[in-house]
Amino acid sequence: MTTRHDCSDLDHLLRLIGMLGNPIEKDFWQSWRAKDHGYGYDKIKACIMSLARADQDGMHDYRAHDFADYVLLLFTTETAEADAELADTIGRQMTSGDSRTVGARFLEELRVTAWRVWRDHHHAEAATTMQEWLRAPFSGETDKWRALS
Repeated sequence: MTTRHDCSDLDHLLRLIGMLGNPIEKDFWQSWRAKDHGYGYDKIKACIMSLARADQDGMHDYRAHDFADYVLLLFTTETAEADAELADTIGRQMTSGDSRTVGARFLEELRVTAWRVWRDHHHAEAATTMQEWLRAPFSGETDKWRALS
């Protein structure tokens, strides 16, 4: 089955995930977040399964946003050392050369693409935002402002 999503960033994000290896072989997926007992792998799998149904149930924006949210969450590290280690793990999956540089570039592109998918599939719309802000009082309108809290 060949699927290409209309959303170029979502298509690109899925292709980047695909570069990490076949989930059935699990070379990368077994070493990635090993302490989490497969949580990350299961979340990615569940999100991709959900994306496959999204066009049929009209939930495309929600499911794409959710997928990107998990990619951002799961590929975030807490320290520079952890980021370098993740980059090296990813790079070793892709090259026998400079794995840390390849992995770092991959992570950068993955995160930026996931951010664009998250942003572009968010529920906020310009017209709604304008309406909400037009109705909101200025902070100097004390009574209205207090009524909001």
